[in-house]
Amino acid sequence: MHKKFVGILIIVFCLALSEYAFAEGLKIGYINMRKVFYEYKKTKKFNEELEKEDAKVKEEIENRTQEVRKFRDEMGLLSETARKKKEPEMIRKVKELDEFRKEKLDGVLRKKEEMFREIRSDILDVSEEHSKKNGYDVVFDEALFVYSLKKYDITDDIIKRLNK
Repeated sequence: MHKKFVGILIIVFCLALSEYAFAEGLKIGYINMRKVFYEYKKTKKFNEELEKEDAKVKEEIENRTQEVRKFRDEMGLLSETARKKKEPEMIRKVKELDEFRKEKLDGVLRKKEEMFREIRSDILDVSEEHSKKNGYDVVFDEALFVYSLKKYDITDDIIKRLNK
């Protein structure tokens, strides 16, 4: 629904500019933002960093989970009285594990969002700079089009500038 609305707005905008476009020679381009995002060296670097951090976090969580399981198994060997005495400690360990898991996974998610924002900002800055330098009046995201001529695609130019 949102894409349709944006698409309609773009069509209306283009029609409104059509008189200007024919009179002045409007220069239009489009970018495949998805392709730019995934071919940007910084995206690849950040993905490697995130994979390493994610693996480290998962290992830490698994180690703590094993500790809790070991404690639980040891409790199973105790008498009923001794087990009841250890129960509050078991509850505390499970709660700590849950909090640790949530904190670590939230941290990875926050870092991923920060990296995404940084990459998006880089792409938009370079796209704007390239568009101004090359005299583009309007540059769209390719995802908004049903059809477009390849001659208006400036995606590879943006990727080259980002990866310098």
